[in-house]
Amino acid sequence: MTFTAHVCFLLSEWITFLLGAVPLRSRLTFVELFCGCLMSQEGWVTQAISVIGREKHWTTYYKFLQRGSVKTQALASQLLRLVMVILRTTVLTAILDDTLLPRQSEDAPGVAIRCEHSGKNNRPRFINAQCWLTLAVVVARGVVPIRSRLVAGTGNTNKLFLGLALVRAILPISPGLRLLIDSWFMRARLVLPLLSRGVRIIGQVRRDTALFLPPEPEPKRRGRKRRYGKRLSADDIAALAATEHDLRLYGKDMRVRLRSIIAVVRFLKGQTVLAVWYEFFDADKQSWSQPRLLLATEKDLPPTRIMYLYSLRWGIEPLFDILKRWWGAANLWQQSRRVLESWMQIRSTAYALMHLLALSIPDAFPLADIAPWRLSKPAITAGLFAAWMRQHFFQLPFRRGYDPKSAQFTFPQPRANPVEQPAPS
Repeated sequence: MTFTAHVCFLLSEWITFLLGAVPLRSRLTFVELFCGCLMSQEGWVTQAISVIGREKHWTTYYKFLQRGSVKTQALASQLLRLVMVILRTTVLTAILDDTLLPRQSEDAPGVAIRCEHSGKNNRPRFINAQCWLTLAVVVARGVVPIRSRLVAGTGNTNKLFLGLALVRAILPISPGLRLLIDSWFMRARLVLPLLSRGVRIIGQVRRDTALFLPPEPEPKRRGRKRRYGKRLSADDIAALAATEHDLRLYGKDMRVRLRSIIAVVRFLKGQTVLAVWYEFFDADKQSWSQPRLLLATEKDLPPTRIMYLYSLRWGIEPLFDILKRWWGAANLWQQSRRVLESWMQIRSTAYALMHLLALSIPDAFPLADIAPWRLSKPAITAGLFAAWMRQHFFQLPFRRGYDPKSAQFTFPQPRANPVEQPAPS
């Protein structure tokens, strides 16, 4: 099977699978818009329409979005099922995090004055922005977004409530989920309900978090049993046995010093976890960094495995940069919250398919034809696949590829003469 035929076969199978979450009367329009998102890296709806062989009036596509023809959560759940089938796994590692999208208009949905945590000198401390909360899944060479929701208001309670709703929505599809979160989300209001549902959590907390040893066995007496033993002090932590390891973390080889112990956490109401303190060795300064603390509910995992799994959380930061600057999330200007989240989900699903496609058949990709300047670092990305598809499938009639009787979608054959499309600005 040639490279082009393999791409058409995979996209036909995957898009047909996603159509299971789309109502019958909306599938033709969804197919056109979705295929436009596969080739267009700009966020405007008009850009997605312009790269396909449009067969309907432009109002058809806008009414498709305005009327909410596709349920956002249904499409996200179908995408998660597809990812699990492609990865061939029943236990997924997910990441929950948020990001800001600066906005000038004060009337845009979800816009508020929010704190900019990047701490860069050329940026203000507070900006007018939208806050997107994203649940993503770890795959090879990065992560793919599953669902993003717009956070209304500036309160922390709403963000925690949305994060809990995002995770609970996918638990029937992926039981036994492993969730990676940073110190902001490590709160009892979010963690305890997830633990009661069997979610395994690895998260970073403050170094001065109150930790206790498990209680000592005590003779039978009246009253409830002790929940906490001796509190771990700084001297007790420093006295723990330290081991040094050379691990591949954050894309490079790093020297790490680890200390670990089974502890009881007070802010989690007596939950027993594996506490891991880690320090990085700075070769330039010839010194160790300040210790940081990880808490993991999977107490049977070795500390090196916990450290490696938590390092995968950083993959969501490049994902945010790709979605905002290279996949059009910064150009989402819908005036309705529902339409904005729906279009964001369609574009995120298109990026996920391009990323999965880059992982499935990277060896046969014609990199010399698309980006010859990258031959020294032949890493095939979703953007390169989108650029290749713009050359070979530009202005093709994707609507004709869907058969209503069999409910199957067949990706059209590529153009006989590939067109050169300008790179996105």
